[in-house]
Amino acid sequence: MTRKTLPWFDSLTDSIFALGAAARETRTAYQAAQAASAHYNLDRIRLLDGEVTLTGRYSASRPHDQAVVRIADALRNCEHRMENLYNQAALSYAYGTAWAILRVLDGQEPPRVELGLSAEGHLTVPGELAPVPPAIEGLDRWCDNAKFEKARQRWWECDSAGEYASALDDEDYLADHEANEMHQAHAEARGIPDAAYAYATLAESALRYSLLGTRARHTHP
Repeated sequence: MTRKTLPWFDSLTDSIFALGAAARETRTAYQAAQAASAHYNLDRIRLLDGEVTLTGRYSASRPHDQAVVRIADALRNCEHRMENLYNQAALSYAYGTAWAILRVLDGQEPPRVELGLSAEGHLTVPGELAPVPPAIEGLDRWCDNAKFEKARQRWWECDSAGEYASALDDEDYLADHEANEMHQAHAEARGIPDAAYAYATLAESALRYSLLGTRARHTHP
């Protein structure tokens, strides 16, 4: 049985759905990893003094100490890996959806989203969308356009905070107030994945709005 070929706008929409599903999965996994780290409270643990002699070692081992340290390290590593996965997925969702909207409004018919990856597997952002997608013309009549622009602005604020923090990181000396500003900027920059995800969910609705005319012509040629 041959698979039915979807119209380009349906396969493009499916492409966006898949990016959104990936972002939601990684977001849930990251939140679970954060919760696991937070719930493993080292302050509640009373380390036991018992020791074990391990063959071939000169000093005795404290198994409870080792277990606690290894668990804490594993949870931190898991949280860090899930954060990276969420960041990549959220940005792919956001940039991919913005890319699709711009193509559709330009009269193009892309069958799926196109994303670039570096040799290391990191997302490469098209110049037209970097560092944050511009305000998109052609959505003036869309009811959620103001919310969409607000979400874009929030993403831009987080990205700008990251750039500022990186610039301060490169300085050889920081005054106390600059060090404080750097920490605050780093904290705000960690909101980039959530900001990109919020933007992308609205962008997905914007894409559906952009495709209304196309779908109508396809249904009633």
